[in-house]
Formats: sequence, C-alpha cells, structure tokens
Amino acid sequence: MTDKTTISWPVVAVTTGMLAGLWVTSRLNFLLFHALVEMFSVLVSGGIFVIAWNSRRFPTSPYLLFIGIAHLCVGGIDLLHTLAYKGMGVFPGNDANLPTQLWIAARYLQSISLLVAPLCIGRRLWPRATLAAYLAVTAALVASIFGGIFPPCFVEGVGLTPCKIVSEYLISLTLVAALLLLRKKRAAFDGRIVNLLSTAIALMVVAELAFTFYVDVYGLSNLVGHLFKVAAVFLIYKGTVETSLTRPYELLFRELTESEKALRESHQRISSIMESITDAFFALDHGWNFTYVNEEAERLLNRRRDELIGRNVWTMFPEAVGSTFHEQYHRAVSEKKSVSFEEYYPPLGRWFDVRAYPAGDGLSVFFRDITGRMKIENTLRQSEEKFAKAFQTAPTIMIITTLSDGRYLEVNEAFEKTVGWRREEVLGRTSREMGIWVDQDQRNEVVRTTEAGEKVINWEIILRGKSGETIEGLYSAVGIELNDEKCLLSIVRDVTARRRAEREVEILNAELTERARELEEINCELEATVEQLESVNRELEAANRELESFSYTVSHDLRGPLTNINSLAQVVLELYGPGFEPKCREFMDDIHHETLRMDELIGTLLDFARIARSDLRPETVDLSAMARAVAAACRLKEPERLVTFVVADGITAHGDSRLLRVALDNLLGNAWKYTGTREEARIEFGVTKHEGRPAYFVRDNGVGFDMADVDRLFAPFARLDSGAPFRGEGIGLATVARIIQRHNGRIWAEGEKGKGATFFFSL
Repeated sequence: MTDKTTISWPVVAVTTGMLAGLWVTSRLNFLLFHALVEMFSVLVSGGIFVIAWNSRRFPTSPYLLFIGIAHLCVGGIDLLHTLAYKGMGVFPGNDANLPTQLWIAARYLQSISLLVAPLCIGRRLWPRATLAAYLAVTAALVASIFGGIFPPCFVEGVGLTPCKIVSEYLISLTLVAALLLLRKKRAAFDGRIVNLLSTAIALMVVAELAFTFYVDVYGLSNLVGHLFKVAAVFLIYKGTVETSLTRPYELLFRELTESEKALRESHQRISSIMESITDAFFALDHGWNFTYVNEEAERLLNRRRDELIGRNVWTMFPEAVGSTFHEQYHRAVSEKKSVSFEEYYPPLGRWFDVRAYPAGDGLSVFFRDITGRMKIENTLRQSEEKFAKAFQTAPTIMIITTLSDGRYLEVNEAFEKTVGWRREEVLGRTSREMGIWVDQDQRNEVVRTTEAGEKVINWEIILRGKSGETIEGLYSAVGIELNDEKCLLSIVRDVTARRRAEREVEILNAELTERARELEEINCELEATVEQLESVNRELEAANRELESFSYTVSHDLRGPLTNINSLAQVVLELYGPGFEPKCREFMDDIHHETLRMDELIGTLLDFARIARSDLRPETVDLSAMARAVAAACRLKEPERLVTFVVADGITAHGDSRLLRVALDNLLGNAWKYTGTREEARIEFGVTKHEGRPAYFVRDNGVGFDMADVDRLFAPFARLDSGAPFRGEGIGLATVARIIQRHNGRIWAEGEKGKGATFFFSL
C-alpha cells in the first residue's frame, strides 16, 4: 500500500461531469436537484452500513463498523429531510422549517459520530448494543422534531434562525475536531483511506459554512452547500464502499497487515517460550475463546489443544461458571490488572495456583498444580484446628510456656475460669512475674525433670489465683518445640474442691460420730417421752368418754328442769292467767319462750358435739338436689315471703351426705333469715373455680356484713350486729366450718353491709 492518494483522470472527468450535470439540473428544477443529491447521500450511507455490518464477524476496523452504524441512522434522517423538502408535498401543512430541522439533526449525528469513531480504535465494539443505542437516539430526535420540541431552524420570509446558524458553526467545529483526531490516528489506517476521509470531512466543513448564509431554500448558498456535500459523500464512497468492494483488505487496520509477519514471528517465539516453561499457560481472546494452550496446560486440563483452540472457555469448562475462576478472570479483564489466587476445581480434582494478566487481545493465564501442597497444608491445618479446639475446650487447665523462663505462650479457657487471669493478661509474662506458683521450687523441679527426659505425671502442686486464693492441682507436663524453641505443655487437673471435700468429709465424719452418740441419747429420751404420751393419750381418751357422758348427763339434767319450768309456766297461765296484770302475764310468756329457746340451744350444742365425733361416710352427693330440698323447706315455713331461689344444675361433690345437708341447711337458712327485710329476696347456689379447684357458694342480697368482722363469722356464739332483730344462737356458721374442716376443705365469706353476702366453701 502507499500513503499517496491517486485519482485517475476518468474519475476526475466523471466527477466533474456529475457536478456540472447537477448544477444544470439545479437551474432547471432545484427540487429534482435536491432529491438527486440527497438520495445519493442516502444510498451511500446505506452502502456503508451494509458493508460494515456484514463484515463485523471478521477482524475489521471498529472504526468502519461504528461509521457504518452511524450512517444508517444519518441516512434515515436524510431520507426524511428529502421527503419533507419544500415542494415535495409528502408532509402537507409543513413549511421549510421541518426539512431544515431534520438537516440539522442529521448533521449533528454525523459530525459527532465522525468525532467518536477514532476513539473506537483498539477497543471492543458491541455491534447490537451500538445499533440499538443509535436507533434510540435517532427515534428521539425525529420524535422531538415532529412533536414540536426541537428548536425552529427556518422562518419563511426571514430565513435562518439563530439556532440554525449556531448549530452549523458547532457542527463545523465538531467536524474539524473529528478531522484532527483522524489525522492523529492515521497510523492505524491505510494512508489512501485516511486522505480520502480527511478530504471528505473538510468538504463537509465547507458545506456547513455555506449553509449558514442562505435565506431561501432554493437559493445559491443552499446550492453550493449541496454540491460540496455531494463531493464529500463521493469521497466517503471512494474511501469505504468502493475500496471495501474492490480491495477489502486495504480497509482494515494498517497494523493488521503490516504486523502479520512480526506477529507470526512473535507467536513462534512466544510458543517456544510457553512450551519450555514449567507452568501451564493458555491465552483467551476478548470473546473468552482459547487462542493458545501449551503442553503443560494440556496435561493439567486433561484436554488436547486442538479440542480447546477456538472454543469458549466457559463452554469447555461449564463448572467454572460462577466460581472463583470466573469471578477473578472477569475482574482482571474489567479492571485491567493482574490477579492471582489459589482455588480448587472439582471436575479435575486439583488445586491450582493461578496468575491472570489482561492483554490487548484478551487474557493470559499461568497456572500450576498445587494439589500435593494443599493436601499437606490442609492436613496440617486440620491437625492444628483439632489441637486448638481440644486445647481451648478441655475441661482441665492447659498451658504452653517456654521451658527456660516460664513465659506464657498460650492458655485455655479452663485456665481463665479457674485461675482468674484473662488470656491477654498473662501472655508474654512469666509465671514468676505473675506469682502463680506458690512454691517456685516445684516449677524448677518440673524443668529439671523434663530436661532429663523423665515424665511429670500427676504431681501435687499449689497455684495462686488472681484474687489470692490457692488452687490445688494434679500436674502433668511434656516438652514440645515451637518455632525451634523448647517449650512446656502443662496440664493441671483442679482437685481443690475434691481436697476440700475430703477434709470436710473427715470433719463431718467426726461430727456425725458425735451426733450419732447424741442421737442415741435423744432416742432413749424419746422412747421415754413416747411412753409418757401414750399414757397421756389413754387419759385423754378416758376424759373424752367422761366428757361425752357428762354432755349427755348435763343435757338430760338441764332439759328436765327446763321442761318442768316450761310446764309450770303454762299451768300458771292457764289457771291464773286471766287474773294477772298485763305486765305479769308478759313475764310468764317470756319464761315460756326462753325455756323453749334454752332447750333448742342445748340441742344445737349436742349436735355440734356429735359432728366432731361422728365418722365420715363419703359418697357422691347431688348438691343441686339437696339445695332445692332445703329451699322447699324454707318456703313451707314462711310461704308468704317472696324469695327467688337460683340453684345451678348438676352440682355434685364427694363427701358425707348427712353432714353436707347440715351445712347447706345452715348456709341457705342463714340466707333465708338475713333476707327477711327484703321485699324481693334472691338466694343463689352455684359453683365456680378458685385456685384450680371447685368452690361452691351461697349468695344472697340480704343485710350483709362488714368485712372487718369476717374473722368472727365462724366462731361459736359470735353474732354480728346486723342492725335488724334476727333471732339465732350464733352456732350455725361454726357448725358449717366444723363440717367443712372435717372434709379437709376451706370456708370463707365476702360481703358488704346492706348489700348482701356470699359464702364460699371447697371440699
């Protein structure tokens, strides 16, 4: 190739003829002239795209591919510009502003693309993504123009707007910058192509400047600008489309042709070097395809190089996707810096030491098989981990010290818990400094014994804790080497508690012996006391029998005189009553009633005494039925009263039915009595839960009581002042309490004066 651009005379003649013909056409029909010029530009742009796009799979210039994609979109906007031109009638209702706006949009897109294209040299271009981006930008530009967002560029009767003129100058400056950058990158191109493209860009600058002067779309300035544009497009055609079709290799990067021989020689030298090194090596291109594999890599990867060359590394080794290999290789490429790592690859069962270096053409990877070394290291690490775990979690004290001066190198958790010193407080210090050995001579004897090669097993020693307490232990030690230094691994089994327990056991044994003697004496005294208690018990039984006999005797002896008094009082009233004064007759009535009341009290006392002595006969008792029977009896006594009895169904209990009937008689009788002042009395019998057990209750709306007097309710003969004249002996609730106690239950009450009372009991 030559750097000189040669254009044959026939080409010059044809070009001149074309320009002349176009000029004549413009004089006859400017609209036809404009359509021919723009369609030529559109066809050339399409040709550039077709050539560039279909050669993207070959090692061609990214510059050409980028320019081709850009000119597809530029040509598309130019086509819309041609159709929108004044007089074409394709977009009725639009004036000359629409084609001018489309022209400016196309020139912006073309100039910026020519400026960016040289920057693609030496870089990887993603064709589909680039095409998609260009199409998106083009669509946005066209939408802004037809949507009325794009600034106006031409006003009928006035001419170009400031936006149009400024844009032409900006586009010209951008093209100048593109020309300078292209010349700076000329070493990457064939010289003929650089000159053609440079001339084309220069003509575009002249054309843009010409377009800054026209007032009418059919004016001379517009004509000159389009002629320069035709010339520029023709040179782009010569530099890209024609050259690509006739001499395609001249359109490639110059370095691809000039360095081919050097590359082959370099490849041979590199291959020789790569085959001679002991490390495995392979090279990847930007598509992650193998470009080189040396012999050692064949052996380690277990694949022949002809199986790998040209194939994708992630396809050939799919298990590596997502692994450290995948992550590190991509990191090296994206960050453009070398990486090194060690990783295991399961399919090959090997550990690899890998170093990857990014290069202009891809990635170079050196690696070695370190499986043997890793196995040894893993074995050592596992052993160390097991020892460390056993060392730290051992229940006995374990210490590693230097043999010479007793400097602490490591202690376990048992040492910290037992001795009280934290690990960081003792490491690096000696046992003498810490004062841990109570008798330092014991430690010296351990050192002498160990140095003599003898064993130290279960020596009794005494250590001093951080707080000053002494620790008794059984000491064992063995000599070890750490970092070429003689050390001592010590194990201390804490027997402080055991020794103390042994001493305490001895003391306790002595105390127990003494206490056994004392207990023997006490036992003798207890035997004598038991005999005395048995004698007292017999006396009490006799006293109880006498008391029972006395009770019956007293009740019989008392009831006899009371009966006589009552009879005599009745006789006196019958014989002499009509002649008595009223006061005297009242006294005789009182004698009669009080003797009857005294008889009832004696009966109640006898019943109370029987309850304490009678045997229990437990059975299942229907308390609901029993309560209804008591309520019916109360109604028979005073049928004129309005009392509502509410008795819950299905209430049962386990107890003596006879005694429970007495209890309900008293509780419901009390409720009946103390609701006597209520016009509408209510008495309720039910069951609830208290502390997880059934609690039976009798509730009334009677006169109630003050809770301050609750403790007196169940005492015999203790009657509370209810504020109303209620007759009673004060023994009923005491009888109920005695019955509940005999059933191992509990009775309690709640009430408020004037608002009723509730009596609870459990069995």
